[in-house]
Amino acid sequence: MLEKPAPHRPAAAVSAPSVSRRRRLIEFAITLIAGTTLLAGTLYFVDLNAVMEGLRKIGYGAAILAGVLAIGQVFLCGFRWYLVSRQTGAPLKLSDTTLGYLEATFVNAFFPTLIASDGARVLRAIGSGASPTYAFVGVVTDRIVALCGLAVASAAGIFFLPGAVHNPFLLMAIVGILPAFLCGLLVLDLMGRYFVRLSHWRIVRPFLELASYVRQLRQMPKLTFMVVGVSVAGHMFCAGAFYVLSQQLGIQIGYWPMFTLAATILVYAAVPISIGGWGIREAVTAALFGLVGYAPATAVALSIAFGLLMSAVGIVCGVTALLITLQRRTARLKGALPS
Repeated sequence: MLEKPAPHRPAAAVSAPSVSRRRRLIEFAITLIAGTTLLAGTLYFVDLNAVMEGLRKIGYGAAILAGVLAIGQVFLCGFRWYLVSRQTGAPLKLSDTTLGYLEATFVNAFFPTLIASDGARVLRAIGSGASPTYAFVGVVTDRIVALCGLAVASAAGIFFLPGAVHNPFLLMAIVGILPAFLCGLLVLDLMGRYFVRLSHWRIVRPFLELASYVRQLRQMPKLTFMVVGVSVAGHMFCAGAFYVLSQQLGIQIGYWPMFTLAATILVYAAVPISIGGWGIREAVTAALFGLVGYAPATAVALSIAFGLLMSAVGIVCGVTALLITLQRRTARLKGALPS
């Protein structure tokens, strides 16, 4: 008996997944190399003994307190995403947005910054019933609100850093984020106004939805102030973690100057050219603290301590998210069984 010939499959269809996988591996390798190069270059120009000595000064109690503050920020971010999602076509439950941020915190600690973690949140939103377009719009809008809060916190350095007005480099570093952010919003608004004719293109449609939603937020000032306020409040927890660690390292700086510096560091460290922010965060911290008169070695020690802290927080959040997911899956399976 003759065997039936195997159905013909186009070569492009067979090779597409492998090409995509190869591309992702190459991108990951480039990101890893870029971050490692930045970290090695920064460590080359500082006193490594001073960095290690500074890290040894951090006590367990201070590390735990800083970790609790960082976890507090995660829950506030989940609440902010919940508020944002309520204005989209697919509102999410607070439990789902919190779980999404727990997962994103783990991903953000060990993968290219923000892009992978936001991708994880999009998947969580889709898994919670949102359409891919609304999931994308909700997550990106939440990210825009988060960056807005950081830009405002960074620009507040005019008031909290007395020497900022007389230091053009420091002024550019802390205040330049806000106009850049506003220019980005302007571009998005123009896209929503003049690219409507391209709405039949699938790739353009989510950005048009995003522009429409951002315009809607602008027309609801109370909601906008609320979500940006939650974002700033969340950053206060993160700045608190920075502050606790800085005091252990002997950095004589007040909370509010640290509030500004931490926001600036986080914005620049969010550039997706490293894994978990490693490398770019240390370089930015050394440069920024150098502008306000602190030794680069102490600043790098602070950045490494914060990076290690967020890695530990990421593991805690990841394990918590896994347990919650398993519990939900078990409950669904039990509900599906005949009584």
